[in-house]
Amino acid sequence: MMPTDSIKTLFDKSKDYLDTKIELTKLKTIDKSADVLSSMVVMITVILLSFMLVLFLSVGAAMLVGKSLGAYHYGFFIVGGFYAVVLLVIYLGRGKWIKTPIANGLINKMLK
Repeated sequence: MMPTDSIKTLFDKSKDYLDTKIELTKLKTIDKSADVLSSMVVMITVILLSFMLVLFLSVGAAMLVGKSLGAYHYGFFIVGGFYAVVLLVIYLGRGKWIKTPIANGLINKMLK
């Protein structure tokens, strides 16, 4: 066996190894992307359904409160004020309650 044959074999095996490594990286990237995308679709679906639930419960509560106060618009003002307070609290804690957990969840999904 000539030294040039060993070098050629080494180059061929190195090329095969590199091709396999590239293909593995592609497959891992596709797997992570699919995992993140499917998680986002589930989260968006849950958020939309939760929004609908809150909307209908809010209208019902506003009408109930309004009926007991004698005018429906009072109930809507009270429920609207409640949501304004909730929005203010969420806005003040947005970094700790929303931004950080979402960022950490995405990073964990990608590094998994």
